[in-house]
Amino acid sequence: MTADEFTTIILFAGFNEVSLPQGAQLVDMQIDGYQVSLVFKATGSAATEYRQFYVAFNSGPTDYSQGVLRLLEKIEFSDGTSTAMIYEVYPYDESL
Repeated sequence: MTADEFTTIILFAGFNEVSLPQGAQLVDMQIDGYQVSLVFKATGSAATEYRQFYVAFNSGPTDYSQGVLRLLEKIEFSDGTSTAMIYEVYPYDESL
C-alpha cells in the first residue's frame, strides 16, 4: 500500500458490511441514483477491518438489532422528492 491510498466502496440500500484498511478515514460521499459511494483514505496499514454501514432512502432504518446507528450524512436529492441517509453501525462486533 502506498503512503496515501484511496478506496471507494459502493453501498446499496440496507445493511452493507465492508472490508477496509485498518484506520481508514471517510473523506468523501457521493450519490448516483440509488447508489452511494464512500471514499476512504488509508495510510500504510496492510491490516484490514470490517465495518458496517446502513443506507436508507426516504425513511430511517427499521432494524436496530445490529447495534447503535450513527448518522453520517443526510443527502437531499436535487428534485426535492427524496433523501438518502447513510449511517455507520458501531461498534462492530466480530463475534456476530
